[in-house]
Amino acid sequence: MADLYVDVDALTELARQLEAVKAALARAEDNVDAYDARLGSKRIEGALDDFVSGWSDGRRQLISGIDGLRARIEGAIETYRDQEAALSAAAGGGRP
Repeated sequence: MADLYVDVDALTELARQLEAVKAALARAEDNVDAYDARLGSKRIEGALDDFVSGWSDGRRQLISGIDGLRARIEGAIETYRDQEAALSAAAGGGRP
């Protein structure tokens, strides 16, 4: 019989960190025009604009993926806690 150990605190911290990553991605700016004077080249500016456009789409996908992953982690935490409570109750350690 295999032992199963789930570190609920670690999963909770992972969900918190994912939310911080999501917030940082959401705050990232899509505009390189603020740097025009410092870039000194229309070609560089164009390349950066192309990158930022693609990055914006990629960032939206990452944010969506983070939301889905957080939901699954939070579901796993809830399920694990519910099962622990049920096992404890079945063993006479308390009510579910």
